[in-house]
Amino acid sequence: MATAKISTLLRLLDDRDENVIQGLDSALLDFHGDLSDEIAAEGLHLGTQEALELSKRLHPGRQSALREEWIIPFDRLNSPDGDWESLESLLRLISDYLHDGISLRSSLSDQLDLLAEDASGKVDSELELAEFLFKSGTLIGNRMHPFDPRNSDLAWCLSEGQSNPLGLCLIYMLVAQRLDLSVYGCNYPGHFLSIIDHQGKATLIDCFHAAKPTAVPELIRQHPEISKHAKEALRQPCTLTTMLRRLLANLHFAFEKAGRTDDTILLYELLVPFGHD
Repeated sequence: MATAKISTLLRLLDDRDENVIQGLDSALLDFHGDLSDEIAAEGLHLGTQEALELSKRLHPGRQSALREEWIIPFDRLNSPDGDWESLESLLRLISDYLHDGISLRSSLSDQLDLLAEDASGKVDSELELAEFLFKSGTLIGNRMHPFDPRNSDLAWCLSEGQSNPLGLCLIYMLVAQRLDLSVYGCNYPGHFLSIIDHQGKATLIDCFHAAKPTAVPELIRQHPEISKHAKEALRQPCTLTTMLRRLLANLHFAFEKAGRTDDTILLYELLVPFGHD
């Protein structure tokens, strides 16, 4: 897109004429919610308010792009050893949708590749990888803003070094896949965990709390009062479908809490194919 056209669109952000506003919003849809490459290529600098307004105007394009591209291959995700590439592709769509559409950043997959390269040669086991990522402080729990929708934007999480329990576990698993390590998800109620085999025992990794390891038999022995639902979650790793559904449910809750009605409706649409728990 020519510099003149982008500059013209930016100048129209302050226009209050209804016809101009409609024309601008229509033109911005052509960019599918993302102008970051064009803005960077032309060396354009946006003021704070201008950036906020442009991101807001681009958001419907990101909503439309997600609706159009969102296809879930349930048959490839319905097991703990499912198609991780398909899951990552869907997580990239979520990241693109949650992005502001104006700031330049590396893709989710590129950031995961770099993190895996950094860990390669430094870790030899699933537990060592967990310690490399979380005990070191490279990634930490987002305690200040646990309901921030960006906790589900894994590209943002990697850039900022923080996320909620599920986001951290997903990053752990996706990096592990690149290193040929076996890390799975544990859909524990109220607090998502990762699960690995360590010294012949199923062991939980709490990514949110600096990779604290707990052997499953030891947890059950120490806490016989845990619910039936919790014991079922500990019995075997969850499917990739379960993790995707939980991420969408977290995001739906975050939007609902923030009063973002259009996004809440969109996430409900994405959740419908999963049915009810």
